[in-house]
Amino acid sequence: MKVNVLGKEYVSGTSKKNGKPFAANVVYISHKKNGVEGMCVDNVWLDPVGYPLDGIRVGSVYDLDRDSRGFVIDFTLAR
Repeated sequence: MKVNVLGKEYVSGTSKKNGKPFAANVVYISHKKNGVEGMCVDNVWLDPVGYPLDGIRVGSVYDLDRDSRGFVIDFTLAR
């Protein structure tokens, strides 16, 4: 799915569920969706090692692929 990157941020902390530390790059996106007039907005949590924050370009179009459970399997700059 093609998505437009609107913003990005690095988040880290301790999980309230299990007490373990976490870190992620959160990317705010917009995309088309059936039944929506205009664009739909969402956010995607990415592994900061696999998807460094400085490599994600705000204002660019990316290809976002998810598996059957909704987990991100690819987030690459669209051609």
